[in-house]
Amino acid sequence: MRIIRLGIRELDEDLGGGVPHPSLISIEGGYGSGKTIFTQQILYSMLREGMRACVVTGEATAKEYLEMMRSVRLDATSHFLAGRLAIYPLHVKGGQWDSFLSALFLRVLWGFLELQREKFDCVAIDSLSAISMDTPRHEFLTFITRIKNIVSDGKTVIVTFHPRSLADENVMRLKSASDVYLKLLNTKFANTPVKVLEIVKLWGSGGRKSSIMLEIHPAVGLRVMPLGGIKL
Repeated sequence: MRIIRLGIRELDEDLGGGVPHPSLISIEGGYGSGKTIFTQQILYSMLREGMRACVVTGEATAKEYLEMMRSVRLDATSHFLAGRLAIYPLHVKGGQWDSFLSALFLRVLWGFLELQREKFDCVAIDSLSAISMDTPRHEFLTFITRIKNIVSDGKTVIVTFHPRSLADENVMRLKSASDVYLKLLNTKFANTPVKVLEIVKLWGSGGRKSSIMLEIHPAVGLRVMPLGGIKL
């Protein structure tokens, strides 16, 4: 196991050095809570360490995803062009999801990752919400088992999801299977919108804090703010 530093000194210190690799990292958060940007920070850190990464995204094209990273000072274009970063947009024609398609795409996803596992060291599924909608319990359990098998092969898997997109039972099973489980919340500090990162579970690293306040600033990307005066 390695500890991957995220490149933000205060955040790395609060996490006890960084995030573990290999691991299953689950990031829960509502809309606009910063799940994607935090995931991009982890991906960029792994790319910086010479690893290969891939992203399965249901919310952006490859170009849009790279532009999102560039907008917070995480320019991964050179990694993308060199083949060290692959981006796979996941969309349904017409945007009409249903329980059948969700279960089908979940099976396709873990099957694809198993076939491609030799081509990446880290994979991000951003987000799991659409493809886990109304997914039968046994299908979701199979998905967790399959991605844990990928982790056991020395890979890091990051999954993001909206809490209301999963049944409570599935959330608990995902939390139990995860090596790292984080929650991101929207709040305000001195009338400024900020994010609160709650560390629910963190194996392999001596995390020092249970809550970290973050600000997303275009000029500097993610930065840690003091927790005093926070109102949830």
